[in-house]
Amino acid sequence: MLLRAGAHEEWPGPEPIVAGEEPADHTLIKAQRVCVLNTLDSAGDIGQKIAFRSQRAGDELRVSYFVHWSTERPWGDRSPIEALAIDSVYSHFFFFLPGLRYLMHGPSDIEGATVIYRVEGERLSVVEGFADDDSHTPVTLREEDLRDGDGTALMTSVWSHQLGTPGAARAAAESPPETLSRRCYQGADLIPLTPSIAERFWLGTPDAPRRARPAWR
Repeated sequence: MLLRAGAHEEWPGPEPIVAGEEPADHTLIKAQRVCVLNTLDSAGDIGQKIAFRSQRAGDELRVSYFVHWSTERPWGDRSPIEALAIDSVYSHFFFFLPGLRYLMHGPSDIEGATVIYRVEGERLSVVEGFADDDSHTPVTLREEDLRDGDGTALMTSVWSHQLGTPGAARAAAESPPETLSRRCYQGADLIPLTPSIAERFWLGTPDAPRRARPAWR
């Protein structure tokens, strides 16, 4: 369903972990299935992995997800004339040179969301989450927006891929497959965020976030 557009910047795969040395929280996080839904025929291929970072406080586990798309271009929810005008400068300088998006933010498109879980034995229970809407305004996602059976659902409905669209869990359960795309991640599909990934994709740091700001909360 998703359109292929723009050069693909390869999102890293998992780094080797010696058996028995993976943190217990990472084991819990990787066991929690995360699905990303897209209701729009937007540009860019979604990555094969999601990077995450986490913070633990008692039985609360805060997990931040960094979701990768190969490109971000204004096609899908704009008129052709408006999309062309934005695309000629934002994605490309009149289709020959890197556009403002690359110069300001770096390669590919990285969007973020943070989900707060309660640790219940060997499983995670969704409490709430945070993401951005299409205007980069922070939104709060409720448990019923996020809890998709035993997993977590995030959803975008805009060309710029922000993950703050509410109702992801309901859409996952009730929407016909032809009305949205769905990519799910679990186990080795979820990789810890490393300094090298953050540097390569211009993500910044918790004290100075540059991209995917909701994932730095």
